[in-house]
Amino acid sequence: MRIGIDFHTAEREGSGNCTYIRNLVESLIKIDKENEYFLYITNINYPYYKRFRKDGNVYLCSTKSNNPFIRIPLLGIRTFIDKIDILHVLYIAPPIHRGKLVLTIHDVSFLHFPECFRKLENIRQKILIPGNIKKADKVLTISKHSKKDITENYNVTDNKVKITYLGVKTIFKAVENLKDKSEFLKEHGICGKFIFFLGRIDARKNIFALIKAFMSLKQQKQIPYQLVIAGKKDFLTKSMQKEIDMSNYKKDIIFAGYLSEETLPIFYNFAEVFVYPSLYEGFGLPCLEAMACGCPVISSNCSSIPEVVGDAGILTDPCDVDKLASAIYKVVSNRELKLKMKKKGLQQAEKFKWENTARETLEIYKETML
Repeated sequence: MRIGIDFHTAEREGSGNCTYIRNLVESLIKIDKENEYFLYITNINYPYYKRFRKDGNVYLCSTKSNNPFIRIPLLGIRTFIDKIDILHVLYIAPPIHRGKLVLTIHDVSFLHFPECFRKLENIRQKILIPGNIKKADKVLTISKHSKKDITENYNVTDNKVKITYLGVKTIFKAVENLKDKSEFLKEHGICGKFIFFLGRIDARKNIFALIKAFMSLKQQKQIPYQLVIAGKKDFLTKSMQKEIDMSNYKKDIIFAGYLSEETLPIFYNFAEVFVYPSLYEGFGLPCLEAMACGCPVISSNCSSIPEVVGDAGILTDPCDVDKLASAIYKVVSNRELKLKMKKKGLQQAEKFKWENTARETLEIYKETML
């Protein structure tokens, strides 16, 4: 088969789409030497792409423009030039293309939380995605919850939507001796024990609830911890920032910004607990990464999170600040519980591997061609 993959999101460091497409393609070309892969990108000189130039069955094809109104039609033209059998895209496909269509939709959060997306992006998704789902031969998604959401919102048959769970990279692992890394944390203003969050700073991630729970614990339990929030500040509301600025515990709340994949395991390993009170997730990859590093996880009891965390973490109502604070205190004050959660988390993380994602995706490609 000649498989075309819209690979341009590999250039968007720190995004969920980037993590997915990079790990999927790297795993596909590792396990599959028979089929040919045409990776449609925008910037041929992007440093990450150097790793593919020695693979005999992988071809980098640049559409040169990052403007979706130009890039997407050009991608469609390239499928005819490259004689593609299957085209695999995320969310939006070219209006005209060669070959069968496999469409990945991680979730439909834009329907539930439109305020977390740019207006033009919202309009584009709401107009184009229904038609893309209809014409796709197969739709891939990453959890049972997302599959249910897609089938119910777009009236699509159950057997057309396939689940391919995400995986966790081997760099996310528990490390026993991290003393030499403590200086690295000090560079971020971290000088002791801390509670950790990683994700986009927007309303859907429900960070304000975490901040309020943390400030409540500082006031009522005098916990000797800092709160470290990592991720891009996409939608940090003025009201949230104002409340932080007025707090007596402002100095203990650290916004670490974007963290590279190489540095993340250090934070997960050093953190006392990883707290992820998201209101809606298609999967919840940070929870999986934290568990793989042996970090106890507290997260939401809604959307796809229970599928990922299972009984390895503590799941609570993300809208109940008191329950969230109680769960955090329960973990940080009980060493035995932390060790138990670490063990169960490591076992749970073992169930999710990118190689499995790739094998399942490859089988769907083959099924699509029948």
